[in-house]
Amino acid sequence: MSTKGLYGFIENSEYRANMNHSDSYPSGLGLEFFLACKQDDLVGFPILENKIRFIHNSLFCEWAYFYNLDNKEFEIWKGFQTKPDNSNPFGQNSNEDGYYPCKRIFKGHIETVDREIFNNKKIEDIIKSIERDIVIDSILK
Repeated sequence: MSTKGLYGFIENSEYRANMNHSDSYPSGLGLEFFLACKQDDLVGFPILENKIRFIHNSLFCEWAYFYNLDNKEFEIWKGFQTKPDNSNPFGQNSNEDGYYPCKRIFKGHIETVDREIFNNKKIEDIIKSIERDIVIDSILK
């Protein structure tokens, strides 16, 4: 089974993305796209048609990666979202399968991001931290 996702760019607050049909997990496409962005060698990552709508279907869009050309920030987004995120710029509505748009789980300046973040252990730690924050927020409400 292939891991589908997106890679793309943010410019003037607009997200543009290309679909990636396999190996979109963090240690695959995530690391490859990050290294290309860090080395400013993006020839292999064209945006032929803007496929950003795919991020709304987090059942199938498992991972997404964006590089902000304005402020040099790198973002990692995760699929399989079953709860809305009020801060999500892609909306808070679920699709007919009950899945919400992908959720941003990481954002950092390209020069300070460590390539180790793309190994499974770091990603799992980030996701656990976010889940813990969600639980704490719901308890405090």
